[in-house]
Amino acid sequence: PRKQLDTHMLATLVFPAAYSPSPFASLAAARPRTAAAPAMSELSLAATVVRDVSALPTMYALMSLNEYMTHRYFQHLEFNRPESLPWVKSLVERVAGVPAAEQRVPGDGHVEHHAETYDDMSLKNDERWRANKASQSLDDDYYRGTAFHWSATLIMTVQMLPSVLPTYALMGWSLPETFAILLPSMLLHAVVWNAIHPPMHGLPPVALTDGFGTGPGVAGGKAFSEWLIGTRYAHWIFENHMGHHVLGGQCNYNVCC
Repeated sequence: PRKQLDTHMLATLVFPAAYSPSPFASLAAARPRTAAAPAMSELSLAATVVRDVSALPTMYALMSLNEYMTHRYFQHLEFNRPESLPWVKSLVERVAGVPAAEQRVPGDGHVEHHAETYDDMSLKNDERWRANKASQSLDDDYYRGTAFHWSATLIMTVQMLPSVLPTYALMGWSLPETFAILLPSMLLHAVVWNAIHPPMHGLPPVALTDGFGTGPGVAGGKAFSEWLIGTRYAHWIFENHMGHHVLGGQCNYNVCC
């Protein structure tokens, strides 16, 4: 039948072509060989290594920036100046409806802490100063405005989210992985702050009841704090922070990172 004949003819044409050398094969054989492009797995491995290695330096940079902004604009109340951060105030006005002229942040005792500190970093304790309202406002805080309390750690963690989450998402980290890096980093920041900042001003390291520190109740905490204070890092931090106090809180806003 004609149908069978057509099928046989098609098979006769197709099967030899399928098993015959391709004309492109001869062209490829004639070309000089070049170095193969890196495999996708190799590129992925390199990108993963770069991402993993940069995870902690990136967190340190974001934490340092956040500490600077918090210390300068909120603890030193520069945010309350009309000329400070107009773009932030404009954004708040658009989102919350609060006029820029009415946006103010309350003090947390940091300005009073500066008033209480001598240039050599020791704290005033004479009767005249103790009768001052600025001094009395610090009386409820055993660490007199030098500690990084649990509430401060919570606030700083929340403040970190707008910069950390998109940055680490672009780096390829999932949300749980990002928090697995962020939260221990915030606790480490609090430990270092509370181990070195109060002792800079002649006060003891912070206890766990007040913040994540190395004071009473922490096994090996005292030894760690003493070791840390004796390092070149702490010496540099001390000099940097002394400059902050000597110059009236107008520079050197980073305390421990």
